[in-house]
Amino acid sequence: MDTLIVVESHCGNTWRIAEAIASSIPDATVMRVDDAPHIIDPRVTTLIVGAPTHAFTLSTADSRESARQRTTSGAKESRQSGFHPSRTGLREWIDSASIPQGTRVAAFDTCVKGVGPLFGRAAKKANKLLAKKGIHASATETFWVTGDDHLHDGELDRAAVWATAFSKS
Repeated sequence: MDTLIVVESHCGNTWRIAEAIASSIPDATVMRVDDAPHIIDPRVTTLIVGAPTHAFTLSTADSRESARQRTTSGAKESRQSGFHPSRTGLREWIDSASIPQGTRVAAFDTCVKGVGPLFGRAAKKANKLLAKKGIHASATETFWVTGDDHLHDGELDRAAVWATAFSKS
């Protein structure tokens, strides 16, 4: 495994973006944050982390509970397809993870389109938490969802293009 993608997802959109990213990077493995190792194998040369934006940042226990209680159409569709929402968050995983120095890192998030760029994003907060550990994320990206938990048209393709560009940089 050269690339590990660690994902927090509640409605399935962030997971779908991670799968699109993985499809464009050879030897990429996608893992739910709940199942991701806390000690990153030194053979992992690239780590990509992804999470939904909750209240302009990474999720908290309260925002995850709120997401679990939502019954929007996108969440229902994802759950019917066998998707299981994350129980823990990327924030907590980063706090406890041991990431080897020199690992290439990137972060992405999903966010409701229309939220102004001056407000925070999950990927930006992930970068700050990683930086506190001495890890620099060299790329970030936001992928857009609708207010009823559907990815905007073209976002899966855009994720694949972003991943290809990142993997070649």
